[in-house]
Amino acid sequence: MGEFVGIDPGGAEQLVRLMATGKNVLGRTRPGLEEAIAEAGASWTGQQGVAAMHRSWAFFDDTQRDLKWRVDTLKQMVPSSGNGLLGGSFTFNSETEAARQGKADGQAIAEALRRHEIENSPDSWRSVTAATTATKGKLGDPAYSAALLADIGPDKFRALFIQWMKKGRHATDKGLSPELLRQGRETLGPLAEAYANAERAGRLGEEWREKFMEKTPPGVLTALVAMSKPSPRLLNQVAMRVLGRPLNADLPTSENWNLNILLDAYEADPQALQTLLAENKDAAGWLLHPQRVRMSGIRGLEEKLAGVLDKALKPGAGDARVRERVWLNIISGMGAANSPWGGGRWGTFHDSPVSRALAKNVAPYLDELARGQAKRDNPDLKAVHPRPPWDDLDAEAASRFIGVLMQDKDAAKTLLKAAQHYTSTLDIGRFRPFGDEKIQDEYTKREALAGAAANLLLSGSAYAEWSDDEYADFVATVVTLPIDWLSNKFWPIQSATAATARDAGLDASKDSIKESIKNYLDGKTTNTPSTLADELVKKLAAWVNESLEEHNQKELTDSQRNQTEMALRGRLYDALEKALEARGG
Repeated sequence: MGEFVGIDPGGAEQLVRLMATGKNVLGRTRPGLEEAIAEAGASWTGQQGVAAMHRSWAFFDDTQRDLKWRVDTLKQMVPSSGNGLLGGSFTFNSETEAARQGKADGQAIAEALRRHEIENSPDSWRSVTAATTATKGKLGDPAYSAALLADIGPDKFRALFIQWMKKGRHATDKGLSPELLRQGRETLGPLAEAYANAERAGRLGEEWREKFMEKTPPGVLTALVAMSKPSPRLLNQVAMRVLGRPLNADLPTSENWNLNILLDAYEADPQALQTLLAENKDAAGWLLHPQRVRMSGIRGLEEKLAGVLDKALKPGAGDARVRERVWLNIISGMGAANSPWGGGRWGTFHDSPVSRALAKNVAPYLDELARGQAKRDNPDLKAVHPRPPWDDLDAEAASRFIGVLMQDKDAAKTLLKAAQHYTSTLDIGRFRPFGDEKIQDEYTKREALAGAAANLLLSGSAYAEWSDDEYADFVATVVTLPIDWLSNKFWPIQSATAATARDAGLDASKDSIKESIKNYLDGKTTNTPSTLADELVKKLAAWVNESLEEHNQKELTDSQRNQTEMALRGRLYDALEKALEARGG
């Protein structure tokens, strides 16, 4: 047993950097100094100039390497350290000793595997098992793990896992069930741990990186993940290898345990999933494909995916900027034209816990999505345009994304509730649409955002699988979002009777709109989507104008009444017409 070591990782790493700087200075100084000494010859008056400098450089190098080994080892031993002092008893006295033992144990494993490949007997396999289990208790030292792996080599390492899987008739492409993982952990677990520890410490050789990932079957890679504590980098590399396979490669001839293992790993490390989805634009599409989990053959996997997404995407999870990039990739992918989430041969997202998880967690970004719609419809009204990076998001993609989520009825209700809350926070009712210029400007901006939020939901309503009554009620609620400000605090209505009358008037307006939509859907009217949208906008405008007058506002001029109607028409007409046309009468 080696010594007990206590280190402050932050201070040690700073010292390592300082010693690296010292090495660089000495390295730049040495050639000039050597030339000066050679030129001066016997007249040089310094004592041991070059030799002393060489010793100084060697001191920095040896100390730097030793300190890094100690920090790396303690970080493996104490996985959750924070910023405080780390302490533990080392297995080895030095990095050299650790590497020497790792090499010896690696040779023993490689030799046992070589004999097994020749004999292929239970006894020869037991020798392999004995050699791998002999590594236990030493794997916390990354220098030991790296040396062990270097001596085995990636080809023999891979072959060891593949042979065990084939011996048990386990699929090397679809991965291992929890029960099979438990069986294999006793034999292969130490090697998986060695690989993860060496990778985390940055001590894997080049031959263990890209080529190893490319040549190793997905089931072996996920076994490495399941049998160790992988770094976020390693976990995401394995995820890209697994998720990047063609969807038909995972047809349900057997359970796709690879996906189950990835989700378990991301449940333990949701920030790693954030990083994956933020840094790779394809990853979100691969993971969230409508049939990815449904073709897995594993019961409850869709609910597990929804839970993992909720952990990674909920407000406050991880880094806010990373989380924003995740949402931009998800929205752009799922909302792309002709994306598989729109239905067709891949089905829809109805009855999907994934849709509900996404709907719940996208709600805080409704303002940015509404601003994207407002930018498209009001290119000159820059005050309502989205901030970077949301200003690069395609407004049509955002609309289609909302539509995809609304295939699930509960997700649609979540989005409607979020839009109603968002509209109420705009507090439009504090600003009269006509009069003081500054107040009118505020009204215009806020009403534009409320209309844009309504547009988002109208665009998605065509995908909602509802009865005609439910659909009519939803659309009536959505199109009145931009005028709900009349129920806020624009007028200080002291009389409960007057306030009740105002709210009853809005309810009556919604009922009238709902009836018109229902008649259209039932074929009881000659209205086309265009004429019905026109009729509904006029109904809204009429109610707004009448309500303004009824509550003792200054009488509106004809031009102001027309302006109210035109504003509502500009906010709602196009999206309303398209929604009605897509739903069909």
